[in-house]
Amino acid sequence: MYSETVTATAYTSVQMTSLERVLAVLQHREPDRVPHFEWVIERGVITALTGGGTYWDLVELFDIDAVIVAPAYRKQTIEGGLVLDEWNSVRTIGHDDYALVVEDRVPVKDEASLAAWRAPDPNDPFRYVPIQRAVERFGGRRAIILQMRDVWSGVRDYMGYEQALVNMIEQPDLVVAVVERCVDHYIQVIRQAAELGVNIVFSGDDIADTRGPLFSPRLWQKLLLPHYRRLVAAIHDAGLYHWKHSDGNLYPFLDSIVEAGTDGIDPIDPMGGMDLAVVKARYGSRVAIKGNVDQVELLAQGPAEAVVESVKACIRAAGAGGGYVCSSSNSIHSGVNPELYRVMVDAIHRYGRYPLDMSLLAPAE
Repeated sequence: MYSETVTATAYTSVQMTSLERVLAVLQHREPDRVPHFEWVIERGVITALTGGGTYWDLVELFDIDAVIVAPAYRKQTIEGGLVLDEWNSVRTIGHDDYALVVEDRVPVKDEASLAAWRAPDPNDPFRYVPIQRAVERFGGRRAIILQMRDVWSGVRDYMGYEQALVNMIEQPDLVVAVVERCVDHYIQVIRQAAELGVNIVFSGDDIADTRGPLFSPRLWQKLLLPHYRRLVAAIHDAGLYHWKHSDGNLYPFLDSIVEAGTDGIDPIDPMGGMDLAVVKARYGSRVAIKGNVDQVELLAQGPAEAVVESVKACIRAAGAGGGYVCSSSNSIHSGVNPELYRVMVDAIHRYGRYPLDMSLLAPAE
């Protein structure tokens, strides 16, 4: 029986395994309970909740339904503490260990630099070490999600943010060449990861912010969407599901993303004016959706009662019939109060059992 003081160590998966639960969501079936997992969980939050343990320890402790793992790429520290990666991209490490491109050190500036630029070797065994380890520990029990990119981040990082946007107008062929080369590499990595036992590819590319798209839907359709479709088709050909991650207001892009065959959308960004119930009504029969407990203020400041009410509201809005993963509205970043993340997970386990009990999910008086 649920207790208000239940701890993460008390979680059990009685009916379905976590893998079965996540696959049920992607297949638009009701699982035994609403699954939960996060795109990113910051190291400090993990340390606080596990007493110095690892992300994998947290997965077990909180019965997180999917394990996020990325291919490995070598990095080296160069002058001024900057980091050079295998894509020949120079970066500075920012908040929450986020790697920010150094705009004046990008590898692709014109046709000549493009000709000299090479993607990393997709056949390097080093790429697959973390994937193999994740599958060895969690395969068959929890969904193994391969964290990749799709069609925009490579352009942004290897041309520079501002110049990439300019080039979409002034040098579209150069943009397409970068996209094509990146997607070719991603597809080869995905094929090998599929053979190792991953289940899902989560591609993270922010193509919008809170104001709307970063570029016009016309440019998306012309330059990027053909390769997005190609990537999604390759993921399906490898026997995997595809989940698309982007912050911001995705409404102008959603029709084309869904029509491309994407199996899931993350998150349904409330800061971008998106609404779980609206996306569920319009697209829920074709894509799984994930979100949407506010990680900007609510999971940082609380109160705990409001976190519980938000979980209940999210499940009311999107949980009916399955096809829904409850999570933060983006990630568990360093500003999130670890105990409020625990409250969120407790609430998902309490209120997310199928068949959903709408009286239990009703707003508190």
